[in-house]
Amino acid sequence: MGIILTSRIPYTLANPLRPKRPAISKIIFLSMEGSVTEEEYFTWISQLFDEVKTKIQFISVAEDAVHTREKNRTKEQRSMLGKSKPKQLVEKIEQFKIEQSEKYQFDKYEDEFWIVSDIDDNLSDYAIENLHQALELCDEKGYGYAISNPFFELWLLLHHDDITEEDKCYAVTEEHAYEKTSHFRERLRDCGAPLQDSKHIRGEDYTKEKVIQAVERAKALHTDREGRYPQYLATTVYQLLDKVLGMADRNKILLS
Repeated sequence: MGIILTSRIPYTLANPLRPKRPAISKIIFLSMEGSVTEEEYFTWISQLFDEVKTKIQFISVAEDAVHTREKNRTKEQRSMLGKSKPKQLVEKIEQFKIEQSEKYQFDKYEDEFWIVSDIDDNLSDYAIENLHQALELCDEKGYGYAISNPFFELWLLLHHDDITEEDKCYAVTEEHAYEKTSHFRERLRDCGAPLQDSKHIRGEDYTKEKVIQAVERAKALHTDREGRYPQYLATTVYQLLDKVLGMADRNKILLS
């Protein structure tokens, strides 16, 4: 599975021009809130699950901006990376589809488009409408959404440890407003998988076995499957990773 996402981790695959890469039958395009941690994580996953690269590929809709050195980014690229509200993530997909339709031949393939976002302050009075509009658009257009409450770092933590009652106190709910906190970064540090400079992951901290653990832990946390997004401590990022594991041999991974 190829995920070409970040300027932090070197990559060798160019964007697949389908006439040159007919083996790749599906591409999943990601519109992500984070331009560092999430990008690096999915890039590492692409390297980790090398055996499924010919079956499915992940590409960030903001990849050109992400791959450009920060000091060389244009005003438009900086603006794109700065737009991270859920509805804006959907708008990025729409813009990408218009600009890249000839290159990726969307009309000939059954591609998937997903937004990857956090809840954090998205349940405030103003932001809740933005979130609902975004998810309604996703439902209307058939896009997927991977939502973490409160942060993407929760998904990272699930690779290394079970959730504690203290962790649950940081969920964004109607009773508990968004709280800016370093709690999950501290938990990752205590688990021996710190984020470098509070953002950058270390690929060696995320093995295939740990990805399987994270998926199983996330499924157990996601008890309300009827809601569009978790309104308690949970993350649906596992639904994306389940696609990878569905193509890989889980039993072989666990026995290796």
